[in-house]
Amino acid sequence: MVSVGGGIIEHMFDMPGVGVVGSLDAAGLIDAAGDFARAENMAAARKLAVLAELFDRRTGLASAAERSSWWLDPDAAVAAELAAAMGISQSLALVQTHRAVALRDRLPKVAALFAQGLISDLLVRTIVYRTELITDPSAMAAVDDAVARQVGFWGALSRTKTEQAIDATVITHDPAALRAAKDHTPDRAVQFGSPSDPVGLVSMWARMHPGDAAALHERINTIAHTVCEADPRTLEQRRNDALAAIGYGLDALTCSCGLPDCTAAGHPRPAPNTTIYVITDTTTPEPATEAEAEAEGEGEGEGEGEGEGEGEGEAKADADADGDEAGQADPDVVPEPAPAPAPAPASVAAPTSKPAFLFGKGVLAPAALHPLRDNARIREIVHPGDSPAEPRYLPSRALAEFIRCRDLTCRFPHCDIAATRADIDHTVPYPCGPTHASNLKCLCRFHHLLKTFWTGPDGWYDRQHPDGTVEWTSPTGHTYLTKPGSALLFPTLCTPTGTLWSNGPPPTPTPDQRRGAMMPRRRLTRAQAHTRYLTVLRRLNGEGLTKPGNTPPF
Repeated sequence: MVSVGGGIIEHMFDMPGVGVVGSLDAAGLIDAAGDFARAENMAAARKLAVLAELFDRRTGLASAAERSSWWLDPDAAVAAELAAAMGISQSLALVQTHRAVALRDRLPKVAALFAQGLISDLLVRTIVYRTELITDPSAMAAVDDAVARQVGFWGALSRTKTEQAIDATVITHDPAALRAAKDHTPDRAVQFGSPSDPVGLVSMWARMHPGDAAALHERINTIAHTVCEADPRTLEQRRNDALAAIGYGLDALTCSCGLPDCTAAGHPRPAPNTTIYVITDTTTPEPATEAEAEAEGEGEGEGEGEGEGEGEGEAKADADADGDEAGQADPDVVPEPAPAPAPAPASVAAPTSKPAFLFGKGVLAPAALHPLRDNARIREIVHPGDSPAEPRYLPSRALAEFIRCRDLTCRFPHCDIAATRADIDHTVPYPCGPTHASNLKCLCRFHHLLKTFWTGPDGWYDRQHPDGTVEWTSPTGHTYLTKPGSALLFPTLCTPTGTLWSNGPPPTPTPDQRRGAMMPRRRLTRAQAHTRYLTVLRRLNGEGLTKPGNTPPF
């Protein structure tokens, strides 16, 4: 069965339930697998049809044209709405929605096969991608017809052979639209992290000019040899540490031999660039003065923070209190690269078997936390309890750090942007809503703009509870609850911080109170940028067709 909104679309196959598959013979299992695969294809086709329909309705509104140059344009707003409903990221929802529109408008015959479950979602993705550069409607219709007729005769092709079969059709009708292998110089790039990274380690990859690579290679090797011969690390370990030393601004390693007469013992240790937050069981910190708030305040969003992107190497962890402090409970600990030095408390937490949390990455093994402790600032995170609101727009440093450690990530449904890369948002805009822990949360720049500008009767609405839970209401009235990220690892941070509006719903701010800044603008609308993208690639393909040896026959 496949249903949408509780209504059954159709009974696709008389397929066995999960509880009876054990009674099937091998042939029956193969038949069931094929039937379920076809049902999955049919469901995927219907989902894309829904995405395309909602996209048309939202982008067809008169207000959509006025907002097409917004950084968070109608396309992105539709994707955010669908992402919350489907439980995926906004970027993935946007890709799926654009694919759905292309399938419906450019490949109707292929879409019909998909709706019958005769082709897979993976094949549809490949067809949409490899025909994207076709701009002539008649050529597009011819390719759609040819692929739809031929796909049933391709048989069981590999991915490469499937791409070749599609390309053969494309080049017949529009040679400049061929998705050729890239023969231009790839752009320079640096990337951190991979899903395959082992626990406690983060991979790094870079593409750079040969001269820059040679200089960096030489620099790493030079620093790796600044220790004495008794250093126990391997050369590769020292090269790794040398790269980290460059990040600290150092030109030498600290030798690990431990010998009293080490000739390299005088090399400086890295300056602290990590902050470990120790979460105590005390509450209600001393309120910050106006001057402290101005010096320590962390921007709420209009001029601070970042949009969606890769998480930074910030961290959070759990540790036991120093044993010398009688009666002190086990606190939680959080490491995070901090932008400015911060004073350390009198005692430093000792090693623990409790988990750590790395902002932007996830849970960190305790053993991976210990090396950070030797070169970190220590700051206490104190639960604010039922302390009163702060009398200013920007939260004090203590309150801002509490909010980030409580939330860990952006609080919009299914968003993983680290809290350290997010804005701190007043759920009820200031000054209508106070600067108080029960009215503050982390939102990445994208979702902060969504909440601020895509609001009103047909927009988003959010309501925050004292324990940090946020209830989101979408433009269609659907609701989504998000819990603070610390609820599992650091539950004490989710202790209620005071009820602000006990006698009714929160006040409704005026439009002027909702917005303190203008929506960033695009230099080109999304449609203009896509047209330019197609033009450039087609031009490059056209130049390739005129090269010697590229004239038919090939």
